[in-house]
Amino acid sequence: MTTTPENLDGVAPRTTILLRNGLVVDGTGRPGRRGDVLIRGAKIEALGGHLLAPPDADLIDCRGAVIAPGFIDVHSHNDWFMAAPDHSAATRPFLRQGITTFVTGNCGFSAAGFDPSRPHPGRIRDLVFKATGLKPDWHTVDDYFTILENNGLTHNLLLLAGHGTVRTAIRDFQPGALDRDEQRQMYHDLEVALEQGAAGVSLGLQYEPGIFSPPAELASVARLVRRHDKILTVHPRAFSTLSTAYPLNPWGAPHNLRAIEEMLTLTRQTGVRLQMSHLIFFGARTWRTADRALALFDRAHREGSDLRFDTFFHHCGASVIHVLLPRWFLEHVPGAYTNRALLLRLQAELTAMKYLLGFDFSDIVIADAVHPKFMPYNGMTVAAIARRLGKPLFKTFMRLVAASRGRARVLMHKYSSDAIVRDLMRHPAAHFMTDAWVEPAGIQNPGAFGAFPGFLQAVREDKTIRLEEAIHKMTGANAERFGLKDRGRLARGKAADITVFDPQLIRDNTTPQHNDRRPEGIRQVFINGVCALKDGEPLSGVKAGAVVRL
Repeated sequence: MTTTPENLDGVAPRTTILLRNGLVVDGTGRPGRRGDVLIRGAKIEALGGHLLAPPDADLIDCRGAVIAPGFIDVHSHNDWFMAAPDHSAATRPFLRQGITTFVTGNCGFSAAGFDPSRPHPGRIRDLVFKATGLKPDWHTVDDYFTILENNGLTHNLLLLAGHGTVRTAIRDFQPGALDRDEQRQMYHDLEVALEQGAAGVSLGLQYEPGIFSPPAELASVARLVRRHDKILTVHPRAFSTLSTAYPLNPWGAPHNLRAIEEMLTLTRQTGVRLQMSHLIFFGARTWRTADRALALFDRAHREGSDLRFDTFFHHCGASVIHVLLPRWFLEHVPGAYTNRALLLRLQAELTAMKYLLGFDFSDIVIADAVHPKFMPYNGMTVAAIARRLGKPLFKTFMRLVAASRGRARVLMHKYSSDAIVRDLMRHPAAHFMTDAWVEPAGIQNPGAFGAFPGFLQAVREDKTIRLEEAIHKMTGANAERFGLKDRGRLARGKAADITVFDPQLIRDNTTPQHNDRRPEGIRQVFINGVCALKDGEPLSGVKAGAVVRL
């Protein structure tokens, strides 16, 4: 069920709008056709070759433009930002990309979804993707949705219930398996979240506390999701050929492939619909495994297992600095920060990373150091900070880790190559997304500013895939994957989420030196029938989005 806002304070009332003379690409993957789309109120009333204009309609000439469904970002963390009464600064760059709907709560960390009586409810403020300065005063999915609806939304929002959020509220970041009572509490809270409208559950197996969860716990969560006929999204244990997630074996399978096999086993055993989050290949030496990774998704399809993945356009991505630390080290935090034996072992492993993975401290940019002492270094690589301080690389890295309690935001490079991005775009199991959010300071993730325009630019310049297929992977396919019934397609009676863009001009303008440049080519964006972006510029004060309860 979708809650559609009918009264929008400070926003002009919905009108009848006729989008005229565009290439209508409906989101199904079918070839586009020249024609019109009629919006009345919050819905699409008609579409066709040449519609008769109602006398009360505002006409918009879309000659030379594509009329498409509003883009759906299936991997977002904006649930942590949209609860703020004024969140437009955080979401405006996504609107400029043509995005109308966010699927949030990914990587095991949702902004809500647990019983307030749990022992550690306050720890939600310290999770990986917390909104800067926001102090959550909610707990359940219902609580969270009520706050969103009272404040108003710039975009539509679906929420996944974060396994890591629920587990943290029950057990904090403590390692080890849950006891029987803790298991009962976790399954109860996840089930309530699903019943209150969460679109599914997300796992974050490279982060605390998901890194501590044994396979039996994950299988039980998957079966719970399967019973509710919803989706399980998973940030897997490894994205590189060698990691600390599995025993080191020079003759064994690359660890990133083992992680995909683990996901394939999970969906095969439980029947859950499983979405592997942000398929990447961490470090230049991991890139050679891309073909084998995609072959595993082909195998899943042949076997009838429902395993798919989402992907972004750029070669870097945002995370938190703790993601670089192994489980054996995290189990002893914070004492590990001063334990000489553990630090020596960690230093050896991180030093080897350069030679084994083709990735080192020069590829790690501090986006937000969190601790005031290190904030002046935002936007610099760890290697550059070490040179500035005149300190060894490893010592500098650990100072950043300890000062931020592992929560410093980082932007990491060498996730992929141009060739890999194109191969992922072509694969039938691929869905498009951003996996990005806007940082208050420092270097931004280019995905927050140019991911979807970048996909469409590749379509025009490289003919990577057909235009209609690309739009399908960011609209109709995404809606179907996550259970959205009334969005993602242009059809009579569907929600009037629509993006109009110029296929000859659309482009990602970000560069390594300027990660926050605006894209080109997005003309108009309508959310629930309200114009939110006109001539490439967001309209001030528009909150036309809706909570989507599934």
